[in-house]
Amino acid sequence: MFRLNGLKPFGFEEFGWHRPKAVPALYAPLLSDQELAEIAAIASEAPAGRRMSEHLQRGEQASRFRGAGIDFEDLRPYQPGDDPRRIDWRVTARLRKTFVRIYGETRQAAVWVIVDRGASMRFGTRTRLKSAQAARLAALILSGANRSHDALAITLLDGERHISHPPRAGRAPLYNALEALRAPCPPAPDSEPSRWTNLLAELEISLPQGSRLWIFSDFLGLSSSDERLLGRLAARSDVRLGLIEDTVETDLPKLGSIRLMAGGAALAVDTSAAALRNAYAEYHAEHHARLQALALRLRGHLLMAGTDEALPQLATRLFEHSS
Repeated sequence: MFRLNGLKPFGFEEFGWHRPKAVPALYAPLLSDQELAEIAAIASEAPAGRRMSEHLQRGEQASRFRGAGIDFEDLRPYQPGDDPRRIDWRVTARLRKTFVRIYGETRQAAVWVIVDRGASMRFGTRTRLKSAQAARLAALILSGANRSHDALAITLLDGERHISHPPRAGRAPLYNALEALRAPCPPAPDSEPSRWTNLLAELEISLPQGSRLWIFSDFLGLSSSDERLLGRLAARSDVRLGLIEDTVETDLPKLGSIRLMAGGAALAVDTSAAALRNAYAEYHAEHHARLQALALRLRGHLLMAGTDEALPQLATRLFEHSS
């Protein structure tokens, strides 16, 4: 985490809020006033074809996930636990096998964004930290979703702890989400990547069916059991992954012999050694391949973003992945 002094006070003038009284800041906010204003401008100019028409109101958008709605979609054989009231007795009598009627669920769209702010995300060698780039992407998505009258939800993951704001529609939830996104990261208790199991298990209960779930992280702490939890979430929602990386993570710099601190112990490495560079390149390729395979299993998308990418560039890529 970078410690900065003399930061200007927070404010939301660009979004219609008055600037609060100046409060001494110990750490830099992840999003500046200028970035929030640019995000608002980009969201307002998003192509109409990329978002739901603004005249749609809650409950009028059809979900691709089936549920207890009112629009008949299909028939399927009866399974134990099905509601007997949904049995189609006419078809059952004709085919001599019990069938139930399936209805399409109507819903208000919900967009849920998870931003990883764990220790490994508090890294950046050039323009910004990885956690800051994740916050920018989340703000772009939520600002666009608000124009479509979607319900907005956000989760901030810090190590093993997380704070969630449940789905709400309207401008006030957007302001609250942006305020949470721009806040400085709390002190990290250790140097380990974030742990996902508790959060994903909680989402199995709280994530509304048919939601679009965006997750922005470096995914260094994602385990195989976490991938299975994501698979269960993808069965009832649209799960999309955003991989955030710094330039030196994609191309290991040649710094010669350096001394690193790992778990409180000093570690000497030669970054020019061919064996080390080959091993790191192999590890990096495997990490990408694993995430790409995971995205395919989730029937979703994998967006890869560098920490030095500009907002217009990010917005264009987000629109491509949101269609």
